[in-house]
Amino acid sequence: MARGSLQVIYRDYDRTPLLYIIKEMAARHEDLELRIEHRTHADPYESAFLAGEVDLVCESFRFLFSARREGHPVRCLAVTHNFIVEKILTRPGIHTVADLAGQTIALRGTQSTQLTSRHWLKHLGLEGKVRFLVCDDSEVGRWRQWVKVASGEADAVICSPLYLEPALHAGLHLLDAPALPQIGPLYFAALGPFVTAHEDDLRRFIRALYRALDTFHNDADTALAIMSGEPARLMGIKDDTALRRQYERLRSALDTKPIPRLDALANTFAMLGEEVGGFDGINPLTVCDLRYVLELEESGFMEQLRPRSSFLPAGESATERTASHTARTRP
Repeated sequence: MARGSLQVIYRDYDRTPLLYIIKEMAARHEDLELRIEHRTHADPYESAFLAGEVDLVCESFRFLFSARREGHPVRCLAVTHNFIVEKILTRPGIHTVADLAGQTIALRGTQSTQLTSRHWLKHLGLEGKVRFLVCDDSEVGRWRQWVKVASGEADAVICSPLYLEPALHAGLHLLDAPALPQIGPLYFAALGPFVTAHEDDLRRFIRALYRALDTFHNDADTALAIMSGEPARLMGIKDDTALRRQYERLRSALDTKPIPRLDALANTFAMLGEEVGGFDGINPLTVCDLRYVLELEESGFMEQLRPRSSFLPAGESATERTASHTARTRP
C-alpha cells in the first residue's frame, strides 16, 4: 500500500492538540502523512477550499450551509464536538441561570462568538432579558472580556474554557448552565470530487481520527507528550501544570466518536438560518457524508482498540464518561 498524504487547514491554535495527535496516529498506524497548515484570519480559506485548492478544512462549520446553498459539493466527514464548549462566568451574587435576568453579559466581538452566545442565551430562556456589552480582543486581550466583569461594567461573561484561569483568579466563578447542542469547530470537511478521488487516504484519516480520540480520552501520557511539542508552543503554554489543565478541558469537550448529533446539527442549522437566512429547501443532512465513520462503526473499530486507563478514574470507561457529560449538559 502506497504512502498517503492529506492536507488539513485551520485558523485557531486551540485546534492543534487534537490535530497533532491525529497527525501522529496517522504516521504511526496508517502510513499517512498529514500536513497541518495554519491560515491567518486575513486569509480567505473558505474560497480556497471551495475552489478545490485545499484537501480538508477544520474551522468554522457555519459556511458549509451557505456553500451548499450556492451549489458547492461540501461534505462534512466527521464531527468531534456536539455541544458549545464556552462557559459562563459571573460576579459574586449570581448563582443560577435565572439570576442572569436583567444583568449585563460581556461578549467577545467576533461574529461567530456573538452568534453562538446569543443563541445559547435564547436556549437558556434569557432572550430579551439580558443586556450585552460587546468588546473586541484588541481592546482587552484574547478572551479577556471578563475584565469588564471585574471592573463592574458587566455582571457575567461567556468565555472559552482554555482562558478561564485569570478570570477565576480575579474572583469570577463558573455558572452551572446546560450546554447548547451545536456542531463545534473541530469537524472535518472536503469537497465531493476530492472524496471520490481520495477514498483510500480519507479512510486512513478517519481511522487516525478514531485513534486520536481514543488516545485523547484514554492515554493521557501519549496525548500530553504530543501536546507538549508544537501545540504547546503555538498555544503559548509554558509549564506542565498549564499543559495538563488545558488537556483536561479540551478532553472534557471531545466526544469519544466523531459522529454529529441530530440536535446539534438541527440547532446549528436553525441558528445560522436566523442569522443569514435563505436556507429554505436545504436539508442540513445533505452536508454530512459519514460513509467512513459508518464503516468503522459497523466493524467495531473503536472497540478493537487496546483499552487504556492512564487518566480515567478507576472503573470509568470513556463511553461512560461521555454519557455522564451528555446527561449533565443536556437541557
